[in-house]
Amino acid sequence: MSGILQGKAALVTGGGSGLGRATAIAMAREGAKVAVSDLTEAPAAETVAMINAAGGQAIAIAGNVAVEADVAAMVARTVAAFGRIDCAFNNAGISPRNVGPTGQRTHEMSRQSFDDMLFVNLTGVFMCMKYELIEMLKTGGGAIVNTASVAGLIGLPTASNYVAAKHGVVGITKTAALEYATDNIRVN
Repeated sequence: MSGILQGKAALVTGGGSGLGRATAIAMAREGAKVAVSDLTEAPAAETVAMINAAGGQAIAIAGNVAVEADVAAMVARTVAAFGRIDCAFNNAGISPRNVGPTGQRTHEMSRQSFDDMLFVNLTGVFMCMKYELIEMLKTGGGAIVNTASVAGLIGLPTASNYVAAKHGVVGITKTAALEYATDNIRVN
């Protein structure tokens, strides 16, 4: 533990399990105050309990990254609790149900399945960044990390919706990195 995040405020979406939980705990271990968001409050609260039990400071927030009002509220609650957002890990998303021989090729996929994947995995990242960036611009900088996937770099049969969304995350991340570099905001 280096304390590299001492005094910083962080928001982690998808923080109720897996990579999001591990990142929220690691950020707290490094000194950050962490707002842990997940689709429902129970998994976020479990992560918060782990952080607080280890001597960290965290709050749980229920919110759906596919609902703009929820995203605005997540960011507002983080700022209300900690005074600012210095770093964000946009990790919430959904995975394809069936990939490989049991999955659907592009012509077999419903429009709804395609739209749902893009809306959560790409539009959700956009909305999170939008509201996080507004706060970071007010305070003179910050850092945002967006979860993509190897699927954002290659093709993956029977997952065209997921691949399209993750390619989009890579693209919007690169674009935001260029747009906000002079504002002392790092986007990866």
